[in-house]
Amino acid sequence: MKQISLLAILLLLSYYQQACRGRQQTASQTADSTTVASSSEAASAPAITGHLAQLGLTSDSHWRGINLGDEFTKVKATEKGEPFESDADHIGYTIELPNLESADILYYQTARKVSAIDVDLFLNSRQSVTDYQKELGTYFSGRYGVSKPTSGGTGWTGQTGETVLLKDVSKGKDFGLTIKIAPAKGATTASAK
Repeated sequence: MKQISLLAILLLLSYYQQACRGRQQTASQTADSTTVASSSEAASAPAITGHLAQLGLTSDSHWRGINLGDEFTKVKATEKGEPFESDADHIGYTIELPNLESADILYYQTARKVSAIDVDLFLNSRQSVTDYQKELGTYFSGRYGVSKPTSGGTGWTGQTGETVLLKDVSKGKDFGLTIKIAPAKGATTASAK
């Protein structure tokens, strides 16, 4: 009789142990699927790595912490580049990049608000142009959606109608890219005149 009772207790303990393992496995699978869902949501936000980090881009602004429509005084407070040009319509900054490459950024204003942003990247090689173009294309697609070919470049349109144009302006041994960010109706900038 003792043997039967002992056997029944062991079977009962074994049954409970299996039930607990099954419950832990189900909880683990639920947590894994939640993690996968969170990961895919995060994938839609552009990752800031490599060249993008060197340019100082952020996932929540048009360019280097500045958005179209921001107060123009925010540019002077936020921009860390070296100022090289300033007048009533715009202010320009230069940033140095690795490998003796650089970027000139022009912030334009209308009614004391940032109205357009033009960026000229001065690069050293065809490979550098390709690398920046690929990373910027992925970044802009993550922020603004699918790109569309435009005359001489690639363009994106944001949810509020702002446009972004990325263009390869390399000629001979002079390598570079331009980026133009303008509001929905377009802004007249010095480079567009």
